[in-house]
Amino acid sequence: MARTRLLFACLALAAPLVPATAQAVPRPASGLVLSVRPEMGTLSTTVLTCEPAGGLHKNAKQACADLIPVDGDFTRMEPAADAACTMELNTTKAKLRGKWRGKKVVFEQVYSNPCVMRVHTGKVFDF
Repeated sequence: MARTRLLFACLALAAPLVPATAQAVPRPASGLVLSVRPEMGTLSTTVLTCEPAGGLHKNAKQACADLIPVDGDFTRMEPAADAACTMELNTTKAKLRGKWRGKKVVFEQVYSNPCVMRVHTGKVFDF
């Protein structure tokens, strides 16, 4: 009986030292390949990863900050209200392919020029 009490006392003292096995489940990775092709210009391509922000994208943190509130869905992004673009005609195709939080995503849109594209896509296609 004394041994049993001693064993339970030792276990009670040691319990806080054992790391908890239940941890928050990490979100599935978000990895995107982005490309921009202006009619009068050259094709540009980069890689963006989010959560954590990284990849080859020069504005990765800002681009991810634009995507996270809309859960990677460009159709829900609000255009910048304070932006002004010229009426230049330089059709620009923006493409995005990859996975957002483990779900396959594809986005392709043509804009009248690179400025209009940036107004509608924030920092995501600003690389």
